[in-house]
Amino acid sequence: MRIEGSAYVVDISRSQALKKNEPAPQQVQGARPAARVLSFDRVELSPQVREMQKLKGELESLPEVRLDRVALAKQQLQNGGYRVEPTLLAQKMMDAYKTR
Repeated sequence: MRIEGSAYVVDISRSQALKKNEPAPQQVQGARPAARVLSFDRVELSPQVREMQKLKGELESLPEVRLDRVALAKQQLQNGGYRVEPTLLAQKMMDAYKTR
């Protein structure tokens, strides 16, 4: 990501004059105020960032809970068809504990 430009204009001579307790150049009688230059910031996103934003949008459109999988699990529990392999469950619990 690259950011260019600045919308802020700082009058250095005025801030330095205030420090010295002297009048700033534009405060001198007959002096004209300095012209202000307006600029705009510009942000350019890399192709990787654009791709990530696209994927994030697609991911957000998916449901958080897969209702079809939940319904299948409920049906298997009620019919007695859902079986848990104790060794596999214990191994996954240990793996999860180790990654903490």
